Amino acid sequence: MQVPAGQLVDGKTYKFRTNAYDGTHYNLNFSPWREFVVETAAAGQPTSLQPGDSYTITDRKIISDPAKVQEIFARDGNLEALGLKPNRGPSAPAAQNTRAVWERSYTTPSTKFAGGRKPADQYGYIADVDECSNADDSDNAAGYIKNRFSYCQETLTLMPAIKCGLWPPGCYLQGEFIATNTLIGKGKIGGLDGSEFTRHAEFDLNIDVHWIGGEFKKPGAKLKATLPCEGSWNAGNADAEETEACYSGLHEEREDSPSQWQINGDAQFDLWSSTPHLPSVEGGEQVAVGKFTPTFEFTLPGYGQFIPTEGEEGEIRFDSAAYNPWAKVGSVFPDATPSLRYDKSDTSHAGPPVAYTGVEAVARHIDEARKDPDASYPTKTGKNLPGESPLHPLHRITESAGTASKARYDENERVRKLDCNESTPGAPAAGKDCDEYPFRSSAEGAARYLYEGTGDEFKDDFSVRYIDSAENQEAGRRLGAWYHSDRILDWEAFTVSIGD
Repeated sequence: MQVPAGQLVDGKTYKFRTNAYDGTHYNLNFSPWREFVVETAAAGQPTSLQPGDSYTITDRKIISDPAKVQEIFARDGNLEALGLKPNRGPSAPAAQNTRAVWERSYTTPSTKFAGGRKPADQYGYIADVDECSNADDSDNAAGYIKNRFSYCQETLTLMPAIKCGLWPPGCYLQGEFIATNTLIGKGKIGGLDGSEFTRHAEFDLNIDVHWIGGEFKKPGAKLKATLPCEGSWNAGNADAEETEACYSGLHEEREDSPSQWQINGDAQFDLWSSTPHLPSVEGGEQVAVGKFTPTFEFTLPGYGQFIPTEGEEGEIRFDSAAYNPWAKVGSVFPDATPSLRYDKSDTSHAGPPVAYTGVEAVARHIDEARKDPDASYPTKTGKNLPGESPLHPLHRITESAGTASKARYDENERVRKLDCNESTPGAPAAGKDCDEYPFRSSAEGAARYLYEGTGDEFKDDFSVRYIDSAENQEAGRRLGAWYHSDRILDWEAFTVSIGD
């Protein structure tokens, strides 16, 4: 029996019953009802994928050629020819942690803080999608950290619509959506609208749609983009609400048809974090960490549920630190170790047009001491001078953060002075200071052995040298300004880079 076209709807359940007719008489009894579901999935491309599978691609070579991705997917029904399996859905292999975090660093030139002054632009935000795309690390699973306040991630999303049929058996493609997604994050100095209770960060999302096929083109198809965040509080914030650690602000979502996203792919989000107390030294730091993930939910006609996929997870830190004189609250992207750079070519001069104080002497002291620690003063065989690598960083000690930090800060100075004498390289003289590395403001300073290790394990693991006092003090001013601007908290890791 041929059913007229258009009478039966794909995916809908129907039932029927029959009775017999011999050409003369009908059977007076009907058969039991029987049910069936209409399936038209066999009209699509066969695929090894399952409903709910999706691809989030970070490989830059693949991201740069979405047409090739679409061509291979249309031909094969999967991306195995590119060496890719779905990373979400029932066909996805077990998740692997590919986040390269603490090995990564970003570097700020100390000249940005010449004279210890606040720079005109403290942020240095990523300007646009192109700057993110061209960054070496934008395809890293942890995102690209340009600096403390500027983050982005770039991924290529391939979301297939898949239905599986009983006859012929198998799964079939019913459409696909392919787009490059770029998320740019902006940390903030200061609180929301001047508040010292609520910290915030802003995000710009761009969805560059390359292909809309099949079910994704039908009327009623929708794509909703959100930026959910899971927040947690650091130790010492027992009365803080978990739900207030990281949550969506005024810009929570955008929902539109795939074709409208193709016309205008931009959306804005913001994340907030609210504290129960104003910043105070007595109350300690109020630090919350949020894990955010750009999420895309598709609603398609004929599908009984949302079809979700995600970008890569990023991390934002919200902090309140009463000891920061430039701003007590703010937000930063902590997934890369901050580094301050001193340059050996940064020399002082009398002008014209005006006199300038550089940091050459400090840069050379640190560089030479780290290259040959045993030759630095005080002498020690097997001396360890950390701070060059994110794997062996320094940790800031803030004298105004509390009594314990101030005591250690002062002990670093006391021990340093014991080795600043006539035997110290450079020799004491008018116009010279006894410079030390690691810094007095670091846990790895001269007094480290009094607090860590066994016996004298860390004793004399520092270097002192008499250098030009103006350059020594200039380096200190820049270091302090950088601490304030980039929100380097008490006991937070950082490194020192030396440039030519």
